[in-house]
Amino acid sequence: MGETRAAGFVGRLAALSQPTRLKIIEVIAHGGSEGTAAGRIAQAVRCPASTLSFHLKELTQAGLLEATPDGRFIRYDVKPEAFADLATFIASLPARAIPAGSEAPVRKPVARPANKRKGRKASSQADESQQENQLSIFGD
Repeated sequence: MGETRAAGFVGRLAALSQPTRLKIIEVIAHGGSEGTAAGRIAQAVRCPASTLSFHLKELTQAGLLEATPDGRFIRYDVKPEAFADLATFIASLPARAIPAGSEAPVRKPVARPANKRKGRKASSQADESQQENQLSIFGD
């Protein structure tokens, strides 16, 4: 995969890594073939116009949305080919990372001792028991 193509995936994934933007994409994707007006998106997402404008700009610059002027308004639509390309890339990752016929390594969580700092108020036995049984994915 070329450096430019990888950078495009990074930009798209970064643009999608924010909950409000994912909601925006969801609203637009279900908006119909003529696109979704920014006002409709703002109502559905419940965010201020300036915040919405920022998120729409980020998603458009990442190549995930297409903005089309419609009189005084702008309609937004998803770019299906951008999502299809990204989905194909993501789906291919496990196949490249794990040799055929083998399974991904699975690390079992390890119990961590409770963090007992000086000066901390005594907690109930239930809280201490819960802290002692916390698991770590890092195995420390």
